[in-house]
Amino acid sequence: MKHLLLVALSGGIAFAAPAGAVAAEEAGDPQAGFTYAHTYCATCHGISEEKSPLPQAPCFRKVADQPGITATALQVWMQTSHPTMPNIIVAPGDMRNVIAYILSLKGREGSTPR
Repeated sequence: MKHLLLVALSGGIAFAAPAGAVAAEEAGDPQAGFTYAHTYCATCHGISEEKSPLPQAPCFRKVADQPGITATALQVWMQTSHPTMPNIIVAPGDMRNVIAYILSLKGREGSTPR
């Protein structure tokens, strides 16, 4: 069962959110995300290139430029099994860093971390 995080709002109202959703909003380190992605993801995905080694694996810049892409959307994408992607478990800190790296590519011509 997922843990819930209670957040108090003004006026004494509280709501519950899945703890993982809050984690997606925490900022990661784009440079560390680039390093992780280069080590673990570059076999299939284009990390800093416009093309991926595997045609069915999108390059990270194209992922970043998808309409509506957010940290939460990327977290869900990374935690969802895909038929052409192995089930890789990424530690939460590494995931935040990779997400920060991918988001840093949004709308950029080059694709090295800022």
